[in-house]
Amino acid sequence: MPTVKDVAQRAGVSVATVSRVLNNSEKVSEQTRQKVLKAIEELGFKPNLLARNFRKDKSNLILVILPTIANAYFARVVKGIEDTARKNGYGILLCTTQNSPEIAAEYLKLIEKKQVDGAIIASAKIEINFCKDLDTRRIVQACEFYPFLDSSCVLIDHRKAFYDVVDYLIKKGKKNILCAIGNEDIPSEFERKEGYRKALEENGLQFREENVIRCSYGWTELYEKLKNLCCLKKYDAIACSSDLMAVGAIKAAKALGLKVPDEFSVTGFDNIMMSRLYEPSITTVAQPMYSIGEKAAQILIDTLESPGAFKKQKIILPHELKTRESA
Repeated sequence: MPTVKDVAQRAGVSVATVSRVLNNSEKVSEQTRQKVLKAIEELGFKPNLLARNFRKDKSNLILVILPTIANAYFARVVKGIEDTARKNGYGILLCTTQNSPEIAAEYLKLIEKKQVDGAIIASAKIEINFCKDLDTRRIVQACEFYPFLDSSCVLIDHRKAFYDVVDYLIKKGKKNILCAIGNEDIPSEFERKEGYRKALEENGLQFREENVIRCSYGWTELYEKLKNLCCLKKYDAIACSSDLMAVGAIKAAKALGLKVPDEFSVTGFDNIMMSRLYEPSITTVAQPMYSIGEKAAQILIDTLESPGAFKKQKIILPHELKTRESA
């Protein structure tokens, strides 16, 4: 493997200059920086982040906390984080919590121990009791916004997004619409439920709590709940909080002899690959997953590189309704 000395020799500069380029120092001219970057590319040099950690009080690692890796949604978010991190000389440490606030709190302690420089919390559940002593400048929330965590965040307007998809169903003539969401302790799920409520009420339809189904984001739990719902045929649509939920709804409707979308329309959320490939293809809300990860990482890195210039940000990215065969 090529070393820093090899890069310095190829570029005709000192080892210290190569180190400055790797650390994005402003003390290097652009011409010299380009010479070093060219040498790095030609040699296929990869900096040893761990070794750099021993030489300075910085790990160049970003902790990424997810509830799970089973949902394809997170793959695109993480890709945006990782690409941005690598471009800026950082690596990522990926951890999952299975939605346990206690596990999330344990991982966040890595910041205090200086084993990571900062963290991006992407939809993982957190609680106020575990956030009292955190340096929130070194944390960015992605996909979710917990107000008690005084940190920057990047997400979509979940209430407006769910409003849009339910309003679309109503405009298609649907009047008895179910809503399938996850745990309302998670802010985005509460916001989506409120979007559902608002769309119904603004279109002169009554909101009923019993029409809200709470389940996991996978397809099996909603499938079982709907298949065993003896009165499903009195409904004509369901708005789901994930594309996998939508798959479960479609399968349940078919099992009960309902035609999708003629007798029963189904919508999802996220626009993962499956929503395009499934039969029928799923009408869904597209989140800019890659951009959410990319912007969250850039905000965090900018803060880590210039902590004195920290400014808390709340960035709302646009969503898009993708109309397909299921509705």
